Amino acid sequence: MENATPPVYQDGDKVHLFLSYFGIFSLIPFFIFKPQRSDPQKEFVYWHACQGLGWLIVAVVFEIASVVLSVVLGMVGLGFVSTILSLVVFVVVIGLTILAWIKAFGGQKWEMPVASKIAGMIRG
Repeated sequence: MENATPPVYQDGDKVHLFLSYFGIFSLIPFFIFKPQRSDPQKEFVYWHACQGLGWLIVAVVFEIASVVLSVVLGMVGLGFVSTILSLVVFVVVIGLTILAWIKAFGGQKWEMPVASKIAGMIRG
């Protein structure tokens, strides 16, 4: 008989891992799992919910900066550059969100750049 390691999350928690990186919906697992974080399986989901909130803050800041820069570039006649910039920011945000989902469903705690620092402040 092999000594199996316990799963890092329960099958029923997959939807909460998904919501953790789905924008403002990360608040749902954050508040649901905050009181249960002493359980290692629930702490895993709570960890991702905190990081998802951090990622939301970072993504919103990137998007706002992209819009401001796009307006400035558009005013100086470089509208095509602003369109490309907005597209690049959008692809990066979506790409990192998908990567975060892959890591979470794979049972890993991948610390996203900048977002993990904010998540650490949220977790306390």
